[in-house]
Parts: sequence; structure tokens; C-alpha cells
Amino acid sequence: MKLTFDHYYEYEELTAAVKAMAEEYPGLVHLESAGVTPEGRDIWALSITDYATGDHSEKPAYYMDGNHHAGEVTGSMACIYFAYRLVTGYGQDDKITALLKTTTYYIIPRISPDGSQAYLTSPEMLRSANRPYPYPTLCAGVQPQDLDGDGEILMMRVPDPSGEWKIYDKDPRIMVKRKPDDIGGTYYRMFPEGMVKDYEAGQFLQPAPAKWGLDLNRNYPFGWFPEHRQPGASAYPLSEVETRSVANFVLAHPNIGSATTMHTTGGVLAYPPGTRKAASAPKRDIQMYKEVGEMATVEMGYPIANVFDEFLSDQENYSSGAFDDWMYEHQGIPCYTVELWNLQQRSGAEDRWPEVNKMTEDQKAMDYLKMVKWSDENLGGKGFVDWAPYDHPQLGKVEIGGLKFKFVFQNCPNEYLEQEVEKTFRFCLRHSAVLPHLALKSVSCQKAGDAYCVTATVQNTGYLPTFITASAQNLKIDKPVKAEITLPESAKLVIGKQSMELGSLEGFGGVDTGYYYGTIATHKSDPTQITVQWMVEGAAPGSTATVSFSHPKAGSVAAEVQF
Repeated sequence: MKLTFDHYYEYEELTAAVKAMAEEYPGLVHLESAGVTPEGRDIWALSITDYATGDHSEKPAYYMDGNHHAGEVTGSMACIYFAYRLVTGYGQDDKITALLKTTTYYIIPRISPDGSQAYLTSPEMLRSANRPYPYPTLCAGVQPQDLDGDGEILMMRVPDPSGEWKIYDKDPRIMVKRKPDDIGGTYYRMFPEGMVKDYEAGQFLQPAPAKWGLDLNRNYPFGWFPEHRQPGASAYPLSEVETRSVANFVLAHPNIGSATTMHTTGGVLAYPPGTRKAASAPKRDIQMYKEVGEMATVEMGYPIANVFDEFLSDQENYSSGAFDDWMYEHQGIPCYTVELWNLQQRSGAEDRWPEVNKMTEDQKAMDYLKMVKWSDENLGGKGFVDWAPYDHPQLGKVEIGGLKFKFVFQNCPNEYLEQEVEKTFRFCLRHSAVLPHLALKSVSCQKAGDAYCVTATVQNTGYLPTFITASAQNLKIDKPVKAEITLPESAKLVIGKQSMELGSLEGFGGVDTGYYYGTIATHKSDPTQITVQWMVEGAAPGSTATVSFSHPKAGSVAAEVQF
């Protein structure tokens, strides 16, 4: 099996890819359908681990998904690439092999296959799903449509003496807003290429509301608001089969300890909380988000940003109902939203999101010009369509042109796809290594008079604690490490219980230690290990007992001792 990453997979090719991985690597990949869409497509989910060392459910797990937003198909390709590199790297790459022996990877590459298929096979652009929402029929106004049959829905500039736009004097391909004192020139109104629904001659043109306005990443329970407050939210939380399938999958896999959800565009790693200031969240959780996020900066060149403090353009009417917030605020699972691809960064434009509204109109036009010039230099001009006259059946003489949005701005051009998903793989592989892992530090059995003393020390060797986040503790959903001893028939316990709950174990990332005044100081911290003892009577010499420790998010370990 050889997959290539020089184009975007339609549903059939994506399905063939995940089935090929499951068929060729049955010892590493289990494939299932997490749900079926209204158009009958499977929402594929892969469970990847070395099944020779244990079932996927028995190991700490890392979760990854793509295409909450149908048009952000770079995300689904990052998921497929990640899965492909895992299975082809097993036995070839030491780190991948070691991780697959101890870790599970749950990957849902395309949450909205119906919407993505529409995006990939038509000129249409959409947020999440190709079904009417919130209006059952098309609304009045300019409805986007590929008028000239070139396979793209571009921009349409409509000459109008009272238009808000004019041609930029630095490059005739670029539009810039009129100055307050601009008079006597040629001006335009700007719309997507399309037809006017319910057109009347002489009317003031308005854009039509989106025909496919559903936003799956506003349909999760935490922070959900109805449509009037949060556009795209749908009728109620998890009302859509896609989000319900994802939520059910997460809840059915309590071993998930960290997650990433892949989006475009912006070139940033965003982290919760997204409905309140980061300072209101537990300090240790924010520190964790920053420390782990620094690996994305190293591997991907992307900065990290708190969703609420640094990513939102409006902190009063903020976007909410997102997957990452639901994971962190309801499930206690840290989740990053990875915004892949950044044309502004590539082109040298001022990457000022969310401060874009503070830029002058000339600055915005210069940024657009830089992106167009980048297309000229790196895509041979294929990323921009020169303005061309078009005889519009309703509006008369207009011009159609502009930057190709779908696969230049919103997603990587094909030529850059493998580069983008490869660096995403590097970060996600490192990210998956932060999970808690139980390990036996020591086990012994010593004679103590007529009895035996069995002593075992278990430790968490991972960066994260077994409780994962302070948010999980506050939600009271963190589980304790459990210890258990299984005795031979003749033996009985005189001290200790056959099964015990031991509480949580800190990870090495939570130990308070660091450089301090010319030395390294280590301060009192919660322990990363714990020792348990049992006193056993009646064990026949040569018989054995099994000592085991387990935690739903940190795995399990066991060892035999001989009396």
C-alpha cells in the first residue's frame, strides 16, 4: 500500500485508503463506522495500536479528527497522513514502534463526509454540511454560483457610481475601499460570483444568507447557544448525526487522554477555554497547554494562542459550542484546535488575526497584494484569476476574478499539501507521547515469619498526571489508580485488600522543579509513584500471585511473584 499526498481525497478514495490500512495492517488497525450521514456515507474511525501488546481499550489513547468544517480538507488529509505514517513506520522507526506498543491512536479523518464531498466535487463553498440551514429554501440576494463555468466561484465586481470599492493604484488586480473624499472615479460593489435571487431591476444588491449555514463546531453541549446568538448552532446540542457520532465515540473510549482537532486556516495552535479568560482556568492546565504547545511551534512554526484571550475578535458575542471546549470543560481532556496552512505567513503579509479589524484598508489591500504576488511566484499565477468581463443576465456588464479561495487560501495548494501534513505529523507524534503511563518500578515477595510480605511500587512515567487535567478533578470525573492482587487458592490476605483504590499519580510535568538562583531546586510536589504492601498467609512454597495496577487513562501493568 502506498498513499500519495499531492491531492485531496474524495470520499471513495479516503474510504479505500482507510480500508487498505486495516486490511494490510490487521495487527495495527481496526476500522469501524462511527456513524452514517444523511447521504449514507460512513464516518470512518480508526483505532491504531500494536494489538499484540493489548487491546486499544487497554492503553492510554490519543484522539485526532478532521473536517468538522467540510471545506477545511487539509485537516482530513493530515489525519490520513498521520495514520499512514504510524502504520508504515511500525518496525521501521523506533519511536513510532515504541509508542504503538503502549499507546492507542483514535482517528476520525472526516467528520462531515457529505459536506466535504460537495466541497471537493463542485465549485460550492460551505461551512459543515450540505443541507439547508437555517432556511429551508434559498433566500433573496446574491446567491453564489459559478457563472462562467471555470469550476470556481470567485469574486464579482459590479460597476456602481455609489460603490464602496475602487481598483488599487498599485496593482489593477487588487481592490481597495474608497476614501471618504473619493469622487469622480470608477467604483464597484463587491459580491461573490453568482445570480440574484428574486431580482428586481434597480434594487440595492444584498448578499443572500448562506444556504448551507450549519456549523458542526458550534453544535457541542458546552457553551451552546441557539441560532439567534450563535449562527450555525442548529436546533439543540448534538442535534446532528456527525457531532453525535463524535461525542458517542469519545464517551465510548474513556482511555482518551489528549486530543487535536484539525482545521484551516491561520497557522496557529489554539487551546481552551474559549468562553472565558485563560486566567480563570486552573493554572496548571494553562501551563500544560503552553508547554505542550511549544512543540507545535518547534515542529510546525505555528504560535500557540488561547481561544478566548488571543483568537476571538469579539469577547462579548463570542463563538461557542465548539468541540475543543466540550472536550476540556465537560470531559477534562485537553484538546487543541490546529489551524493548518497560513497563506498570509507564507506571503509575508501581516498576520494580525484577530486584530485584522484594526488594520487600515490600505494595509488590508497590501496584504491581499502580497498573497497574489506569492501566487504569481510560487504557483505560476495559477492561484489568481485575472478580472474578465462577463455579461451578467441580470446585472449587465460585470467582471469576475480574484484569488482562488478554496485551494490557495482556505487549503494548501496541492504542491504544498505533503509539506503541511508532514510537519503536522511531527507535532502530533510528539504530542501523543505526553500521556500518562503506569509502570512497575519494583515488585518483591519476602518471608515474614509464617507469612509473606508482597511489596509493589507503581509509577507514572508520563508527562501528564493520571487525572489528566485539573478541570477533570473539578468535574469530579477523574478516576483513581487501582491495585489488585490475585492469590493462589490456599492463600489469604491478613493485611491489605484484594483490590484497592490508590488515588492519582502526578506526571513528571507537574513536579515543581527548575533552575533557581544558580542551582536546580526541587520543591515538594504530589508523588509520581506509590508503594503498596500485602501480607499473605497460607501460600504454598513455589505458588505464585499476580500483582496488577490499572487506570483507564494510564493503562495497566502486572507482574507475578513467587512465594
